Amino acid sequence: MSVLDWIPTKRVPDPDPESASPALLKRRAIATVIDLVICYVLIETAILAVLMVVFLEYFLANTGEAVALSVVGLVPVYLLYTFAFEWRYARTPGKKRMGILVVDDDGSRLSARSAAIRNVLRYVDWLPFGYVLGWLSVRRSPRGRRLGDRLAGTLVVRPVTEAQPLYSTDRAAENADEQPAE
Repeated sequence: MSVLDWIPTKRVPDPDPESASPALLKRRAIATVIDLVICYVLIETAILAVLMVVFLEYFLANTGEAVALSVVGLVPVYLLYTFAFEWRYARTPGKKRMGILVVDDDGSRLSARSAAIRNVLRYVDWLPFGYVLGWLSVRRSPRGRRLGDRLAGTLVVRPVTEAQPLYSTDRAAENADEQPAE
């Protein structure tokens, strides 16, 4: 799988609402890290490059403040990024890479309202520090829902897979029958 395969498309796989559970927490965390790296390295760096050209003297004189502002600037960038990808494609590049998607409670695609509520409340889950509140709410919910998911009526699920097992018991029995006797 190449990095280009991480880019979501309009062709969204069918969700498996029954797969929503706290067990997806690790996948969600890795997807968040991937998305934060994409936002900071690709999007935020481009914004900073333009700002550095326009405000070069400020950046040279106040390097520490400039770095802090870039981290603070990541909040609206990440919010818009996650909102747009989840609303339009049901998943961000990080979620696509980790094999998860976001849907409404009934398994349908997210509305703009649901995506907005879910993503604005993402920052509440980071309170009081780190992701403690979000982690606790996901772990205590039978369907693995954080506060934003509960208020927006959304679920993080895996897609339905239609892959056949490599070896079924019937096929193994058939192959055993076909083996020549020694």
